[in-house]
Amino acid sequence: MTNSSPGSPLPYLGFGIRLRNEYLHDILQQKPDLDFIEVITENYLGGEASKRRAIEQLAQHYPLVMHGLSMAIGSPWPLDPDYLQQLKSLIEQVDPVWISDHLCWKGADDLQGTLLPLPYSEDTLEHVVSRIRQVQELLGRQILLENVPGEHSQAQEIPETEFIREVAERSDSFILLDLGNLVSSSLQQGFAPENYIAQLPPERIKQIHLPDITIQPADKGTETAGQQIIDPVWELYSQILQQVGPVSTLIERVDTIPTLKGMVSEIETVRSAVRQVYPGY
Repeated sequence: MTNSSPGSPLPYLGFGIRLRNEYLHDILQQKPDLDFIEVITENYLGGEASKRRAIEQLAQHYPLVMHGLSMAIGSPWPLDPDYLQQLKSLIEQVDPVWISDHLCWKGADDLQGTLLPLPYSEDTLEHVVSRIRQVQELLGRQILLENVPGEHSQAQEIPETEFIREVAERSDSFILLDLGNLVSSSLQQGFAPENYIAQLPPERIKQIHLPDITIQPADKGTETAGQQIIDPVWELYSQILQQVGPVSTLIERVDTIPTLKGMVSEIETVRSAVRQVYPGY
């Protein structure tokens, strides 16, 4: 497995899903065609030994990435040393390909709740960059940070894309681009999401969270026979692929929990659609 230590490139993993408890047994038994699996970090911090053993088993068959909710990288109070030590211990045990969290802050009593957007200012930028460097130094590897949904009244001394770019470049970290959050922010704040994508540093985008997209089979026997994506989210995703090249993509379902068979089918649908447009992915 490729270790994402500072200075080393992060690999392209392909198409994956987020681990849910109800999937674990079937994944270990059936070994479905998944390129990677994302696990929620907090589900395994200081948890039952059996849960850790299960994801260790999983790591023998699939590349794993860890996605956290509790780092609170933009919060004004000190980083939580207990959380970071538990995180480091889990990383050493599981050896994920990379770890990610959210570019946000959280309320003082909010352990795993609302992920609050930051005020995009120079002071906040310096604060966040310093904290990312501390985390990366402690963990011995670079991290990915995800964009969170913006608010209509959000203070923006610095445009969001410029802020994200500066955070990534000054801290030598990477970007996890959540397209669902991006679309939500664009509706709240009235900007064009395609312009947002165009202004991000392509070499820093290492993972995508892809929400529901609509796929409609074309008529057989036509020049467009096969599957056609008709959802505007596909246009954004397509723009990223053209701008960046292959980006590891998590098929994310939040409001519903499909069966494992259903998720594997969605993976194959998206994978096939991408390969029709971009052979070799």
